[in-house]
Amino acid sequence: MSTLTAADQETRDKVFALPEICERISRSLNSKTITSCLRVSQAWHNSWLPTIWHTIDAGSQWDHPSFLEALSKHGDLIRILKCMRYDNIGLLFNDGNILCKNLVTLVLPKTTLVNQADHARLVRQNPLLRDLSVILRDRAIPIHEDVSSKYADLVDAIGELRFLSRLVLDENETLEVDTLETILSKCKGSLQELSLSGAYFPRHPFGPGDTFASGLLATSDSGSSADVEIETKETFGILSLYLDNVACSQNLLLNLVSRFPQLSRLSLRESTEISFSEDFPDRLARRCPKIKYLDVSLKEDLDDDAIANLVVALPNLQHFFATETYLGNTSLTALAGNCRDLTVLDINTTYGIQGHVIQQLLEKCWSLRKLDAWGVDVNVGEMMVEAYKSQTGGRSSQQDLQGRWACHGLESLAINFDYDDSVLEEDDQQRHSPSQARRFIYEQLSKLKKLGHVAIGGSLQEEETDDTDDHDASTGAEEEVASGLDADSDSEGQALDASDNSIWIDFSLKSGLGLLSPLKDLHTLYLHPGHAIGVPEVKWMSKHWPNLKRIQGLYKDGHEEVFQWFEKNRADIEMDSD
Repeated sequence: MSTLTAADQETRDKVFALPEICERISRSLNSKTITSCLRVSQAWHNSWLPTIWHTIDAGSQWDHPSFLEALSKHGDLIRILKCMRYDNIGLLFNDGNILCKNLVTLVLPKTTLVNQADHARLVRQNPLLRDLSVILRDRAIPIHEDVSSKYADLVDAIGELRFLSRLVLDENETLEVDTLETILSKCKGSLQELSLSGAYFPRHPFGPGDTFASGLLATSDSGSSADVEIETKETFGILSLYLDNVACSQNLLLNLVSRFPQLSRLSLRESTEISFSEDFPDRLARRCPKIKYLDVSLKEDLDDDAIANLVVALPNLQHFFATETYLGNTSLTALAGNCRDLTVLDINTTYGIQGHVIQQLLEKCWSLRKLDAWGVDVNVGEMMVEAYKSQTGGRSSQQDLQGRWACHGLESLAINFDYDDSVLEEDDQQRHSPSQARRFIYEQLSKLKKLGHVAIGGSLQEEETDDTDDHDASTGAEEEVASGLDADSDSEGQALDASDNSIWIDFSLKSGLGLLSPLKDLHTLYLHPGHAIGVPEVKWMSKHWPNLKRIQGLYKDGHEEVFQWFEKNRADIEMDSD
């Protein structure tokens, strides 16, 4: 190993003295490796020290003398400080001086009447805070007592933050309307995101929210306010509102958003007790017509029609999340017909979705960048029938099916394709065989040249043939295709076995893997247990997908030769170990 000259060392040290370079490198290194970098030289120590102290999760190390000693020396380097619920931040004060003065993100322990002064002091000593998380909780205060004034010191400190853009008030049992009103009024100029998540109680700590509602709530729902004296309240520029894991009523939600007319992001993930009435979507849209992000995941009380009504009322949706709901054909049809700017769709583990509706979605949503439909079984036979009808009116050849997916900017796709001809007409059964379904999927995928993450499951089609014969035929086909791996041919691996209906999409060469050679940006591949990948396939992947970094679903047990090949030839590709 050659020894660096003094000039070389000086050049190296100057490069790593640039904070931007150290930051980029640190994203791919663990803390142990970065700590080793500190020991290379004094210059490296000075360069990497800010990276080590940039983010501190206090927790169990909070009371360690060695940690506190180091904190006293380097506390001014901390930018993100995350405290545990019962941490004592009084330890941050040393002889009247505070050890952390340059924070941009702070997660406070729970605030009680005892520690409020320390919390307020820490907030005031960090005027550049942009992200703050606070838990107001003191069981010594009777539940019906107004506690707003008791937390006035901390509320005032928060209101003094001129750059605060995100405020988290999660799991608060003592948050009152007046407290929230005061905070929002004081931070009006900068605050854009508000989270009131994590309230697992029959009654939300914010109350029903009636006193928080603006005049818009009364006038827009009653149609007339002639006989009612209405106080029109100040509106706020909140863009994002999170009510995850919250037990609240429909009216509470409407009362809250009535003060946030610029709202573009709303999350109701796993919220309970919200039973949407038939007119709720329109009432929500009137208050917040700019909503582009909506998350209703894990809300089992929402049926397909209710979700569809929401989608129709909010045509500007770009990000929609409905994991583990009863979203079905009606909702997807509404999305495909109304939300042409849809960019991200998460329908993981939803129910009752048919292939023809998925086909409509992929045909019409040109802007789609991410589709997560893992756990959703889509019948490709129905997809092909829909493509055949929509393009040709049912009067053309199979070649006309190509090019029907319009979402050519798709970057991430997770879905399960299956094949069931029992739901097809007799003519369609003959026209759309399993082997043709394989080619249909591979050819459609090959057009999505921006795909970086692919997770596709395939189903098994039972057939009345001898298993041994199938295995021999499969093996022979793979060997025949593999023999041409070193040739630079566009047809490499595209010789499909039209007689094989047992596993119709398995990422094997004989089933049409070679058709996916255009996916040069692919970096992550997730394999369903039904795959049929061996050494010839991984050789092909290594050659044609230069950006491949991770394969999930291949395990050493049963794929020893594949793992040996990767260890020898592509150790940079991450694999599942067990």
